[in-house]
Amino acid sequence: MFGSLLEWAIELLAMVLMGGVIKLMDDALDAEYDICRGEHTLAVKLGRALLPYTLVLAVLALFLQPMLTTALFFGSYAVGMFNHWREKLPTHVPAYVEIFLVAGLSLLLTGWQNTVWGFAFMALVDWGDDMTDAARDKVSGQDNLVLHIGWIETSLLLLLVLCVAVLMNPFATATGFIALAALTVLAELTTSKLWQVSDEKNNIQG
Repeated sequence: MFGSLLEWAIELLAMVLMGGVIKLMDDALDAEYDICRGEHTLAVKLGRALLPYTLVLAVLALFLQPMLTTALFFGSYAVGMFNHWREKLPTHVPAYVEIFLVAGLSLLLTGWQNTVWGFAFMALVDWGDDMTDAARDKVSGQDNLVLHIGWIETSLLLLLVLCVAVLMNPFATATGFIALAALTVLAELTTSKLWQVSDEKNNIQG
């Protein structure tokens, strides 16, 4: 019993650490937008120190649970480019090329089941976040899946990827939701809000 509990705690910690890596990277990309909104996230506060701290978290996560955390990282990388799949990247190739390359690497390193789970779970997190931020993103002009295809279509996609994630690995999916909740609390605690921004409440159905 205690062995299983310890294994679960290690898996949860690894997911929190890799989730922290993904969150810090995402916040670093959105730093200018967050600053304009009067929000200083941990990524903004760390500044140039962001890279070494993020690498430390990544190494620890990979050491504790290499398969799942690798699948999560590659899943977040690919899903983050879905809305810009035709855009040219700094590597001078379209985003869809890197998506396929990342999928191939994940398949090679973690196997097909972990790869499908990682992609499905990160899509669930990313698209769920798009639904939460739809009204704010419409006002600010940020890219958002809901604004591209609508609430109903995004909801159906969320149900689809949730089913896929649960079918591939129900235990890791449940653990991932707990890790997500912990990261949400940590993000709130480490973000300084210089002023409050009231978002317009718009109906984005369609």
